[in-house]
Amino acid sequence: MSPLWRDEVSIRLAPRRLALVRHSRGLKPRKLAVFEVAVEPDDAVSWRAALTALSRCLGEPPWQAANVRVVLSDLWVRYAIVPWSDELHGNAERLTHARYALADIYGDLVADWTVRLSDPVPGKAQVACAMPTTLFTELSDLIEQRGLHLLSLQPQLIAAFNRWRERLPESGAWFVSIEEGALAAARLAPGGWDRVHVVRIGRDWAVELKRLNTFARLAGTRPEEGRVFVDAPESLRSGNGDEPGLEWLDAAIEETTPGVVQAAGDSAARGSSA
Repeated sequence: MSPLWRDEVSIRLAPRRLALVRHSRGLKPRKLAVFEVAVEPDDAVSWRAALTALSRCLGEPPWQAANVRVVLSDLWVRYAIVPWSDELHGNAERLTHARYALADIYGDLVADWTVRLSDPVPGKAQVACAMPTTLFTELSDLIEQRGLHLLSLQPQLIAAFNRWRERLPESGAWFVSIEEGALAAARLAPGGWDRVHVVRIGRDWAVELKRLNTFARLAGTRPEEGRVFVDAPESLRSGNGDEPGLEWLDAAIEETTPGVVQAAGDSAARGSSA
């Protein structure tokens, strides 16, 4: 069967959770299968157990002969904003520049990681993200071995931003994505992002969100610049909906499968790799 006529399977892979959804092809996709399982990692951010669980799942009939879109936990990804330079030419030079930017922040940790860059726009900074090369390679090989076709591989923050971007201002606000164990935030600026942060969180994750909210209000020069837009599972919102300045993006009104929406031009997961 041609990949163009296959169903699509969306996969969310995180240290403690694996979720899969299969949708039929066509103009009005139908949800055909749903599966979610808790994962017990060797440590708080290990990806081995999640990949093992995924390998078992992809051997089952509901998940075979399909196109695949994967969303990875931000716990496994490192981000950097890479300033534009007119002196750089071509993807290879821009990637080298991105690796320097990542190394300035994370040191040797990301030295041999796979790096992806958002599409270049002259004069605008790019978003770089890095993930362990072993994870990238083993995940890609697993999908290929199961006879599936990988359409996209995106970190949680990138996928969430692409999902909600039409409801976000072009600049002067923060976009926050929360998952179990991680809070990722991007500062929206004309033409892209100008700051990005990821922190590990526990049960007191609301403290980090309130701290970011307070910083946004203090740093903004106009009222609209203090806005913080938050994407989070309903299970993590309880008791935090009344914080001033927070605007919760309501997943209940969205029918988009996680990871399916992909905007042209600035998805870091579709950029060049090294």
